[in-house]
Amino acid sequence: MQENFDVVIAGGGPAGASAATLLAQYGHRVLVLERERFPRFHIGESLLPALWPLWERLGVTEKLREIGFVVKQGVNFRLFNDPDQVKLFAGEFPQYFVCPWTYHVERSKFDEILLDNAAENGAEVRQEWTVADVLMEGDRAVGIVAGPNDGPTHEIRAQVVIDATGRNCLLSRKLGLRRPDPALNKISHFAHFQGAPREFTMDPDLPESVMTDIHSVEGGWIWYIPLRDDLVSVGVVLDAKYAGHLKGPQKRFDYAIETCPVVKNALAGSRQITEMHTISNISYLNDSFVGDGYAMIGDASMFVDPIFSAGVTIAIRGGILAAEAIHEGLTTGDTSAERLRTYEDQIRHPMSRIFKMIRNWYDLLARGDSASNIFKLSQRAPLLRERMIVMFSGGYDKVDLDGILSAAVECEQAAALAALNADALAPTDGLALALRQRRGKRENDPGTQGAAPAGAAQQS
Repeated sequence: MQENFDVVIAGGGPAGASAATLLAQYGHRVLVLERERFPRFHIGESLLPALWPLWERLGVTEKLREIGFVVKQGVNFRLFNDPDQVKLFAGEFPQYFVCPWTYHVERSKFDEILLDNAAENGAEVRQEWTVADVLMEGDRAVGIVAGPNDGPTHEIRAQVVIDATGRNCLLSRKLGLRRPDPALNKISHFAHFQGAPREFTMDPDLPESVMTDIHSVEGGWIWYIPLRDDLVSVGVVLDAKYAGHLKGPQKRFDYAIETCPVVKNALAGSRQITEMHTISNISYLNDSFVGDGYAMIGDASMFVDPIFSAGVTIAIRGGILAAEAIHEGLTTGDTSAERLRTYEDQIRHPMSRIFKMIRNWYDLLARGDSASNIFKLSQRAPLLRERMIVMFSGGYDKVDLDGILSAAVECEQAAALAALNADALAPTDGLALALRQRRGKRENDPGTQGAAPAGAAQQS
């Protein structure tokens, strides 16, 4: 038995479903194979305002509005047990986004909406199917071997194969392209809780909405994300070396919570309603995302540390960009790596900026600098605050790390001017040093070229 499609997609998460929707809209014969039965549990519940135009492109905006997901207005950083919180609201700079707020979602429902939408647009979706292998003829992907879970497999031929298998990384493992990031060797443990309060994640001026609450702890950080139906998602992310002396996911989780008074008190009267889930070796990046007749999207191409909630945005954006490149390739009869690399070039640009911000975050945690880190500085530096909010809301094309660091240095220098002589203002602090180092690398790093100042960026 053999089947034939224009495109076959392994994986029905946000990346795969987004690519399937657009390719089906373009009139291509698309098959999506998903190993699990939706709805299913998944992490990554805090979304970003930059998703609104992508949802509009997919045609799911009204479906998401109707569900009644919890409205998220921003993110609140509570660092080093400092009583002063750093609240960053996208609504402070609404000119950058179609809508300056977003949602906290149960991924089980959110992902189901996207996959159902792909089917409604004409893609054939088969759930509880396993992709056993990718068929290669030389360096070109020509199809897959797949079948129902625990059932017989057969060949399914396609002009293009899309790997959207998430952290399973079907193609990159087969081809030896997956590269863990040793500098971001973290481990995460997380679960859902019922009956935990959410009032401390609300702002008095925005009583019908919440924020993503971030707490630094020794060895890492904690997220606290209120969801619908009295649920809260709580997770800890720890350096793998730090976590090594603690045996077992639950013990690591409990140990981190014990060191955070706010979250410890919040969970005191709650009930854990899911098992403790674990993700290890959090960050990795493939050497390439495309080849002759294939593309890797979403977590199958890279996995981004969850600190800035970028995963879903990058997955959907990557699915859309890959679909556009594949459509052009199918239309012209050229599905080579060279043709599909348009997608890779477009998605690597924002990805490089995200990874730099993530590394800067962990540098900050390692320093333990509660007085002059960029989050505290943003409280008194309007330009820095603007750039940070735009970046943390998903505006990766609008500002980069250099822009954030330069605004931070300007703030520190202005503060010093008020107390010291101008002659004593040589930028020798950690922020200035980081800025000089990045400027030195700038010419050799295409991921930081052409970044527009926050005030001069275009809507995307």
